[in-house]
Amino acid sequence: MEKYKIALISDWYFPKVGGIEYSMHTLAKTLSMHGHEVSIITRSYPGIPEYSIRDGVSVIRVKGRALPGQSRFLMPNAYKELFSLLKNGSYEIVNPHGLDSPIGMGALLASKKLGIPVVVTNHSLVGDTPYRHFLYLAGKLLLQYADAVIAVSSAVKTDSKLMTVKPIYRVFNGIDSEGCVIKDPLPVDTKGKTLVVTVARMTKKKGVQNIIDLAPSLLEKHDNLLFVMVGDGPLREKLERTAEKSGLSEKFYFTGEVPREKVLGYLEQADIFALPSVNEAFGISILEAMSKKVPVVAMNNSGVSDIIKNGVNGYLADSLSEFSSYLEDLIENPAQRASFAGKAFRELSKYDWNLICEQTSMVYTSVIYEKYHNNR
Repeated sequence: MEKYKIALISDWYFPKVGGIEYSMHTLAKTLSMHGHEVSIITRSYPGIPEYSIRDGVSVIRVKGRALPGQSRFLMPNAYKELFSLLKNGSYEIVNPHGLDSPIGMGALLASKKLGIPVVVTNHSLVGDTPYRHFLYLAGKLLLQYADAVIAVSSAVKTDSKLMTVKPIYRVFNGIDSEGCVIKDPLPVDTKGKTLVVTVARMTKKKGVQNIIDLAPSLLEKHDNLLFVMVGDGPLREKLERTAEKSGLSEKFYFTGEVPREKVLGYLEQADIFALPSVNEAFGISILEAMSKKVPVVAMNNSGVSDIIKNGVNGYLADSLSEFSSYLEDLIENPAQRASFAGKAFRELSKYDWNLICEQTSMVYTSVIYEKYHNNR
């Protein structure tokens, strides 16, 4: 396998917590372990060094405050520094992560100008939004400058085909099954309770409000349920107020933002994992639940459909009423929970980061060869 000098680039990186942050870092770490020279280029945060080494990976943070009135875009000097880093970095391949990352898309444009081969990893689905036509147009305008696209699921690959005719490779995200776990007990009474756990950013897109909507009907038959909502986001406080106004505050526990090690510890205490997102691009939290032998109920026709086979190693619902029915079935049937959990656990080898590293390296090799040998 050829060894390359690689730059993985995105706004979405630690100390932020999320799927792209975890995936990009773990990919970088695994590429480094396999002999590649890897840098992550990301945004800066107060109190965090502009340069550091983490798990053998160089982390470079461009300087620059956010433009006034918002938090997504940085001041122009940050993008000038990014261009300079790419120009002088002797990178053989640039891999931006996230079509919604300004630094990532800035790196895409800079790499095109500098003649550096560039692969964009798409981690998201456009979904059903009033802005979908604009987002597809923006994707088309940006991806014309990419040499290839990595899509993290079949659903994302289908979505990406609406934005580019460039080669698209499906490469899943992965799971580090030997990751550190913080085994803190939940700070609520769980004795005799069936724990239904959701791990997600608390946003409308993740469908987390549906858990509260479905809870009353489930609690009518099963008063011993405890819904644990793991994660933070703009909807969290509203969801907590809704639960309180509905008289459900004793049936819900909201953790707020917690590190991944603690998330895994909470999953070890779960009986059922529930994710009602209809626009889930992949579902790293699904893999985390599988790694802790927790049966999954999720929505069909999303990235999760690559991972869960309905009725075989979990449940995939086509509607919220079906989602509720599947939850009820697992609540009432511990044997089915154990069967799904065991079968799903045995599928985890497909999501080993060493395999994903090999597949990603093959994409890099193909793009570099095409770039320099076929004058693309």
